[in-house]
Amino acid sequence: MYTKINHQIVEEHFANGQRPTVGYTNGTGDIELGDALPPYVMTDTTMLFRMDARSCWTKWAFSLMNYAVSLNGNLPGTEQVKGRMHKNAVAIGDFLVPYYGMTAGRTLATALIGIDDIGMHYVEALKAKQPTEEIVKSWKPYVANVAQLMNELNPTHWPKMLIEDILTNLVQAWQDQLTARASGNIVNDEIAIDYIGKLIVTGVPDHIKHGYSSLADVFSRGIIAQFPSMFAE
Repeated sequence: MYTKINHQIVEEHFANGQRPTVGYTNGTGDIELGDALPPYVMTDTTMLFRMDARSCWTKWAFSLMNYAVSLNGNLPGTEQVKGRMHKNAVAIGDFLVPYYGMTAGRTLATALIGIDDIGMHYVEALKAKQPTEEIVKSWKPYVANVAQLMNELNPTHWPKMLIEDILTNLVQAWQDQLTARASGNIVNDEIAIDYIGKLIVTGVPDHIKHGYSSLADVFSRGIIAQFPSMFAE
């Protein structure tokens, strides 16, 4: 018995040596949220970009704790620490400029500074032993604003609900850490600090879909996935 089988061979070539500008993992040419990044962006440049993003978000997330230490210790550089917190927000906004433009970078920085300022009011209220309920409530629209802004810039890789969830947990972790430190509860202080690190920097390893990515990694991966050709060498 003779059977004839036809195979279709498809060759793909980069025009003039150029790599494709989008990924190819889901068959549509688009890189989806859960897809692997294309191999051609796995470079030293990409790794440095992701590590720099982690550094920026780390400085921003932990600068509120630094402000609390300085304020409660009556240290002479407290105003400088406050200014550094704003600078850390600006540094995150600067990450957006090459990809989304100066207006987007400035808008994100301003939105993050709004979150910072509420945090500083919270620290000051704790020190003065004043009520904090209204301050805590005022965080919510600012968190939603950052999530909405990021989602508008990158709808596929920065889902509004995801960004808002991470930032909401961050705000709660800030409260837990600052309250624990103010009351001298070292154990809860350490737990909150560790949680902040997981939320913003390290994430939790994905052991059979029970982990999660940090905000810094979601941020950097989203830019790489949306503009892969800018990371190809």
